[in-house]
Parts: sequence; C-alpha cells; structure tokens
Amino acid sequence: MPNNLFEIKHVSKVFSDGTIAIDDVSLILEKNKVYVIIGPSGSGKSTLLRTLNLMEKPTQGQILKSGENITDPHFKIEKHREHVGMVFQNFNLFPHMTVLDNINSAQIHVLKRPLEEATQNSLGLLEQVGLLEKKQHYPNQLSGGQKQRIAIARALSMHPEVMLFDEPTSALDPEMIGEVLTVMKKLAESGMTMIVVTHEMGFAKAFADEIIVMDKGKVIEQGTPEAIFNNPKEIRTATFLKSVLNPL
Repeated sequence: MPNNLFEIKHVSKVFSDGTIAIDDVSLILEKNKVYVIIGPSGSGKSTLLRTLNLMEKPTQGQILKSGENITDPHFKIEKHREHVGMVFQNFNLFPHMTVLDNINSAQIHVLKRPLEEATQNSLGLLEQVGLLEKKQHYPNQLSGGQKQRIAIARALSMHPEVMLFDEPTSALDPEMIGEVLTVMKKLAESGMTMIVVTHEMGFAKAFADEIIVMDKGKVIEQGTPEAIFNNPKEIRTATFLKSVLNPL
C-alpha cells in the first residue's frame, strides 16, 4: 500500500542469552500518523523500536520500509538511517561539541551540506525548540530537558521521514518533562510520522492516532486511544493501565 511506511512481518528478536525480546510481531505503520507503544517494562517496546532503524536486527521475520526489505543482508543501513530520526532516553549528544556543532555534525558529514546551509537549518531548528540562545553552549551547561530538545532538533536536522522516540522523558525530572512533550506535540500537529515508546499516558491519549500495547514480546492489543483507554479488550491491557494511571 502506498501509505504504508513500515510493514513488520512476523518479526522476532532473541538475544544471545536466550531472552526473547520480540515474539512474532506483525504490524503495519502508516505515514503521517503518531503511534505510541506502551506496556510493562521488559515487554519488548524499545527493542521493537530499535529494529526500525536496525540498531537491533531481527532474528526472524522481515521489515519493509516503503516496500523495500530493510532486513535483507545486502540492504544499505546507513542510507536508511538518514531518513529515520532517533531520540534516545539519554540524549547521546557529543559532550565536546557546542549545541550548534552537535546539530550541524550529521548534516555536514552524512548529508554533505555546506557549513553555511547546515548552520541556517540548525538555527531554524533551535528556534523551533525554543533554544536559540543556547547555540554556543556545551551539553554539560544544559538541563536534561534542554538536552533532549537539542537531541530532537539534531534528529530533525536530517529531514527524516519518521521520528522514533525511545522513552524520551524517562531520564528527566518531572518539571522538565513538559518542555519536551510540548516540542513533541508540535511535531505531531505538523503531521510528522512518529513512533513513540513512552510511559506518558497523557501524551498517548491526546496525540496518538493508534496505541500499540505490548507484553512479553508480543503485541497484545492495538487501537485508538479511546478504545485502549476506555474499553480495552485484554485483561493484561486493563491491568497495565490501572497500574500506571492509578498506581496507589
């Protein structure tokens, strides 16, 4: 189908110690939608996300992106990653580079953009995430929330087709979570294709087109926020939601 971005076909991932992280998962993820993956810790959410930019290679199954088999041994991973933005829990900024250089780096070295063009793009993105005044700062001079917003700007600098977020707020103090979610909400509203692993249920409710629920390596349920939050089909989904929405 022309609107399918990823087709995940019977994908499993078994680690070398025998741990089954993903167990026969099949999904279709469309362009210009926001998908939020939720579930208990250890359910395979982050591993599944990381297979989409091949940071983890499936043990079995296929992943097609826009119809092309990215799990084929001859597939050029580097070219794929140019179009797939990834935001990590722990920012992964280069500590020895200024904020501006962090955002310029991949544009110059991977996309071969001239310095002036990369810098103009980076300054626009810094303005978009509300941190233009920090352009000459180093990561250790920033709060956690500011680092994550820079990480988002860096991922966006490649003009990706899709943004992958791996628990982007889990390493942040509560007062910093909002500033990162605000940037993500603006991206969602702009029509960016986003696949987000998160425990932020408010974001999931408000901005997901579809919620994917995982448990023990399997997708146990998938549906709109209304369906998942108000009328879950699976007892495991209901139990998980109760634990995160009413923890006491």
